[in-house]
Amino acid sequence: MTTVARAKSLEQRLNFVGFDAAASARMEALAPTVLKHLGPALDRFYGIIRRTPDVARFFGNEEQMSRAQNAQSNHWQSIAAGRFDDNYAASSNAIGQRHARIGLEPSWYVGGYALIVETVVKGVMHDWMERQAPTARKRKPQELVADADVLGAHFADLFKAVMVDVDIAVTTYFEKLRADAEEKERKAAERQQRVIDAMGAALAQLARGDVSVRIEDEFDGALNKLRDDFNFAIESIDKTISAIGSATDLIGSNAGAVAEAAQDISDRMTRQAAAIEQSVAALDGVTASINKTAEGTTAASGVALEADKAAVQGGSVVKGAVEAMGQIEQSSAKISRIISVIDEIAFQTNLLALNAAVEAARAGEAGKGFAVVATEVRALAQRSAQAAKDVGMLIKDSETSVEGGVSLVNRTGDAFNAIVGQVAEISRQVGNVAEAATQQASAINQINAAIIDMERLTEENAGFVDRSSEASRSLANQVDELVHRVSRFRTSAA
Repeated sequence: MTTVARAKSLEQRLNFVGFDAAASARMEALAPTVLKHLGPALDRFYGIIRRTPDVARFFGNEEQMSRAQNAQSNHWQSIAAGRFDDNYAASSNAIGQRHARIGLEPSWYVGGYALIVETVVKGVMHDWMERQAPTARKRKPQELVADADVLGAHFADLFKAVMVDVDIAVTTYFEKLRADAEEKERKAAERQQRVIDAMGAALAQLARGDVSVRIEDEFDGALNKLRDDFNFAIESIDKTISAIGSATDLIGSNAGAVAEAAQDISDRMTRQAAAIEQSVAALDGVTASINKTAEGTTAASGVALEADKAAVQGGSVVKGAVEAMGQIEQSSAKISRIISVIDEIAFQTNLLALNAAVEAARAGEAGKGFAVVATEVRALAQRSAQAAKDVGMLIKDSETSVEGGVSLVNRTGDAFNAIVGQVAEISRQVGNVAEAATQQASAINQINAAIIDMERLTEENAGFVDRSSEASRSLANQVDELVHRVSRFRTSAA
């Protein structure tokens, strides 16, 4: 408040309570008496303050209390003299502001005025009565009443002056509080505006994708926690975006690799399916060939059985020949010369029989060997017939030959028995081969079925791989989109 405003406000207060020039003159006349009792009143008041901790705490030491008492005395001198000028107004406002500044509530201030006024009024009343007492009995009642009215007017003026002073101090106190509150609100508003501006700028940068933004300036009081929380949140977002960026790069790389691998696997599966299809076709041919081999082996087994029967029959024939030769041996004495020829024939027959056995063992098809042997045997038989014609002349020399022929026939029987055994073994081996060929054909058929199943599974796997490859490409596209979106953010690491 300006000096002019304070003066106008003081004038309004004085006019309102009726404190005019006459009242000021009366106050000036009473001032010596008031000031006489002001010192004791202030001593009493500050003595009570010392005994009241709630008020004494506003004074750091006795020196401060003494300065306050002296200032209070000077202020009361203006009140007692009725001097309500600019100096008084400034003093009253200073008192109110000081009380507001230190937090001295008006109740203590008003109470203090009550104590001071109490002592001053009692002292003034005592002095007044003391002056009037010697002449009181001689004076008329009207004079005493008139004197009492004068004293009452003095006290009224004093009370008005005190109340105006209290009003000014209390009003100043609350104006100071209001001004301080307004200043506090203004500063708080400024602080809040700083916070809003800083937060707005940071959020604007954040909206542009700049997650490296930080609020560097500290806020006042509890608002600084908002700054710390904001910076911490943005730092977390910064780290998260950076991690997402790194992860998307890695995912993108891996997704591309997966897509390439899936495509490679798909190509491999396609080639494998084609190879398996070719294997199936080849195995079908092998299966057919093995089936034919099994059929041929079965037929060969039948032929071997027939050869076995023929060999057994040949053995029986040889046995009969052995018996016949025994009979011839009995007549060998008569046909010894013929026997020599028969012996030669028997020798050739034995060689041919051995050759037939060798051919049968080599060829495995006894029928062909036996055909050759039969041809040679027939040729020898013709020679034997021709020789028989000559036997008549050589009969006497046949005895020794007959003996040799008997021996050769016996050996031929043994050879035929051996042939029978070998043909039987061949028949058994051919049967085993036929059985093995049948089992092999069955196994090949099972392998063929397994490969067909493998071909089907390979085709299904190829379909799965194709879908996986498509999913990998889709994932790679999505990762590219995510990388594009993440790249819009500017991190602190960038």
